[in-house]
Amino acid sequence: MRVSERQQGILHRLRDQTYLQIDELANEFEVTTQTIRRDINQLCDMGLARRHHGGVGLPISMSNQNYRVREIAQRVEKQTLAQRVVQNIPEGSTIMLGIGTTIAAIAEHLIHKSSLRVITNNFQVAAILGQAPHIEVWLAGGKLRANDQDIVGHSALSFMGQFSADIGIVGCASVEVAENNIECAMEFKPDEARLSQCILSNTRQSWLVADKEKWNRLACVKVALLKDFDKVFT
Repeated sequence: MRVSERQQGILHRLRDQTYLQIDELANEFEVTTQTIRRDINQLCDMGLARRHHGGVGLPISMSNQNYRVREIAQRVEKQTLAQRVVQNIPEGSTIMLGIGTTIAAIAEHLIHKSSLRVITNNFQVAAILGQAPHIEVWLAGGKLRANDQDIVGHSALSFMGQFSADIGIVGCASVEVAENNIECAMEFKPDEARLSQCILSNTRQSWLVADKEKWNRLACVKVALLKDFDKVFT
């Protein structure tokens, strides 16, 4: 079942507010409450939302936003970012790709390259590029984080650390601007930050991708200063 543009808007609002009233949504999108209820029913059937009396919220299991919700959020912007990133990647490159849905969007466009070597801990990246026989894919082993569709931890760090790549591309949970106007890429968890740092330390060029929403969020674990990246795509 495909998610409509209006349903994407509902999910986008839910990400920020966690609960929305049907009447408010009907007024905002200028449709009837019956139309909003149908949208909500479909989102609930897909496991992306949870019905409440007079409203809708995120499922308990998705309080931290699961992969499907993040994949839908800012999809147009992520696809635009992905296209720009891929245009800058030379044929024959060895690249490392980190965690996140924007990185998976990059993989969707990389599939059209004729010759690449990709090292990743991102399960969705491997699934996408595994369909292309002309792209060599190396996937880190370890425990799969089902909510994030990736592999982190000691085994992933050890695996990624074996390689030296031309380009390392990472996303982030947020971009924090300090009082001295120094911007820093941030993650929610230490193991996520360590994985990105491992990629950055084993590549000749380090790139960051971050859609505009990342400047409106808070995360607590530092990855790297923006000035330390060779390229920042936003």
